[in-house]
This record gives sequence, C-alpha cells and structure tokens, in this order.
Amino acid sequence: MREELLRSLPQVSKLIEHYKDRYPEVYVKQAVKDTLDQIRKEIKEGKRSTLTDLYEFLEESVRKKAQTKLRRVINATGVVINTNLGRSPLAEEVAEFVSYIAKGYSNLEYDLDEGRRGSRYKLVEEYLIQLTGCESAFVVNNNASAVFLVLNTHASGKEVIVSRGELVEIGGSFRIPDIMRASGARLIEVGTTNKTRLKDYEIAITENTALIMKVHRSNFYMEGFVEDVKVEDLLKLSLPVYYDTGSGLLLDLKTLGINSEEPDLKSCVEKGIHLISASGDKLLGGPQAGIILGKKHLVEPIKRNPLSRIVRIDKMTLAGLEMTLRLYMEERWQEIPILRMLSYKPSYLRRRAKKLYNLIKEKVPELELGIVKDTSKCGGGSLPELTLQTYCVSIKHEKLSAQELSRRLRNLDTPLIGRIKENTLLLDVRTILDEELKLIPDIIRKALL
Repeated sequence: MREELLRSLPQVSKLIEHYKDRYPEVYVKQAVKDTLDQIRKEIKEGKRSTLTDLYEFLEESVRKKAQTKLRRVINATGVVINTNLGRSPLAEEVAEFVSYIAKGYSNLEYDLDEGRRGSRYKLVEEYLIQLTGCESAFVVNNNASAVFLVLNTHASGKEVIVSRGELVEIGGSFRIPDIMRASGARLIEVGTTNKTRLKDYEIAITENTALIMKVHRSNFYMEGFVEDVKVEDLLKLSLPVYYDTGSGLLLDLKTLGINSEEPDLKSCVEKGIHLISASGDKLLGGPQAGIILGKKHLVEPIKRNPLSRIVRIDKMTLAGLEMTLRLYMEERWQEIPILRMLSYKPSYLRRRAKKLYNLIKEKVPELELGIVKDTSKCGGGSLPELTLQTYCVSIKHEKLSAQELSRRLRNLDTPLIGRIKENTLLLDVRTILDEELKLIPDIIRKALL
C-alpha cells in the first residue's frame, strides 16, 4: 500500500506546471518540494493512506510561500500600542511622506543651502527643540540604543546610581541592568524593590559617580507599601540626572481625557533634567526610534560617540519621525492613530461596534453575534495601570471553538487578530482602523469556507 501510494505521486514538473501561471515559479518549486517531502514522510510512517487532499495541501503551501513574511494585519485585540503587531501605526500623511522619500533620492546628508555634506540628525533636531524646549537633541534607532549611548558616553568605567525598584525588563528579555553593564557603566543599586528614599542616593554617591539614573516604570506599577523619589528631587544632589521616560509622550494626556501622571518630554525638560530618553513608536505615535534630549554640553558628546554610527536611523525612519513631529507642531495630534484611539469615547465605540455587528450579520448570518462592554489597554509598555472602557463584537460559531476560529482568521491573506474571553472571540473596535471595518465580514466569511 505504501509503495503504491509513493508511485502514485504526480511528477514534480507536472505539479509546477499546474501552478506557475498563478504564482512566481520560484515559490512554486519550493512549495512542491516541501509538500512532496512531507507527504512521502507521512506515507512511510504510516500516517497517510490517501492522496485525495494533495492539491488542497499543495495549494495552501504555494499560497503561503508566495506571501511576504511581513504582512498587514487587522488589530482587533484592543491593545492600542501592540508590540507584537508593530506598535504604533503611522498617520496617513506620515506614511505617504515615507513612501515619497523612499522612492527617490533625498537630502539625507546633503546641506541644500551650503551645497555640501550635511547631518541627517539636524533634519529632526529643530522640531524636538521647539516641541520640548530642550537645548539639544539626538535620535538613534531605538530607546535601548539611546540608553546604551548615554551611559557609554558619560559613565563608561564610572558609577551610575539607580533604584532597585527601577531595574526593569523592557521586553524581549532585555533588561535595564544588562544594558547598563554592556555600556561599560558600573551599576550601583540603592533602596529596596518597594522603597527608595533620597537619602539612599546621597549615601551611594562617591567621587566616581557619573550619573544618577531614573527609569520610568512604564510597563508595570506598584501600589501599597511603596515610596519613590521624584525626578525633580534628584536634581538636588548636584550630579547630572538621566531620566529614561520610555514612552515619548509629547502632550499632556489630560488633552485625551486620560487622568495619568505619565511624564511628557516637555515637562521633563522644564524641570531641568539633564538628559532624557524615550521611544518614538509608543505614545509619541511615530516610527521606531530612540530620542535623546537634554543639556547641550551633555548631548553633544553623545553625537560624537563613534558607536552612534552603529545605531543611526535611516532615511525612512527620519521621514516618518519628521512628519509625525510636524503634526505635533501644527497641533494636529488627532491625526496620529494611537492618540486618536486612546481618546475615543465609549459612546462612539458602541456605535462602531453596532456598525461592525450589522456588517457581519448581513454577510455571515449563521454566526452567533453580540455587542459586549469590555476594557482596552494602552500596551507597548505604556500606561500599565490604565483601563479604557470599550465595546466589542462577540462571535461564536456552532461547530468551531473560539480558538479554532481565531486560528483560521490568523491564517488568511489579511490576518484578523482578536482576543478570546470565556470561549468567545471578541473583536475590539477601538483598535480597528476605519477602512478595515468593511473588510472584516468578507474575512470572516472566508475563514468559514
């Protein structure tokens, strides 16, 4: 039986011919080889007794091979800054500008006024100075790089004092203490996990202390028997204070109707903090970047650090960051998707949920649908204590579990990612973009075929 099945497998050339007019031949060849290898293995192990699903199996393999690895997905999880799904989507005008710059040459490192080589960093430094009031600014490829460069420039071989309660893990198993040690700085821990006082810092200062570092606990919070030192109080210690704020907030969250003490970059500068770093793709709402702000005599040496070239940003990041900062300059923050999502009112979200409910009901009437009140999260290591009232469309299928339905939706050409709660698939309308709402019914319909 096994030998007969093996002999029945179609010739490779015939299978390639069957698909090559619909897909690029390079992917067809890969898919045919992988599929036949898998089927032969299953036959030899006695796990396959028929070839009736060969073409279905092969079709799926060819389709997947022909897809790009990086794909656009619909975020219906309710996590606004979703790190797994690419963090902050760019504003439409920002994305158009990135595309415009990427398609041709640009003045990336060419001074148009002087007609000679220029600096890529100056393209965004002026915006950051105007928006925050800082003396100088520098941008690298992400915030971990920013932390590394600040410490390597100003504290390599010297001591940096930091509270034990701020030695956080920032995601992907990257930990602040590891980055500090890799920079060449000597980490001096003070206080305890839940209580650190100003006196703890004072006692730890030696003639070899280069910086006092404060790390904003942006991805968790503590309550109860806790005590912390405000960053402005650290300025009393007559040493440079470096504050890693994390989220890159450029406006007061009360503008969005959110009551939070999340530090914004402008207020940090106004307090007189010597060095500040932040991410570009969290609450700032732009592309991935590490932003360094502060006193000129401290920022300028960072720019001259030879390691800065290793972590420099490219033209597309610069384009995305420049246009995002321009939206802030022009007070058009509502056009930044993550800020718009965070500011949605529950009444508006309920109307969106009703619209999506009706769209799905019309095209997929066999589903059991509902509209449920739930909560969204900011995500992305920002505002961990914040919960936002939201509305979701709940979906149940008579035969498919929520896990199986979720799996099918993930494996489509345009993946739809929701969340599961009590064996029900929820689509949180807070994080679904306007143009995506009308696509969802057909996506669900296809998942059920």
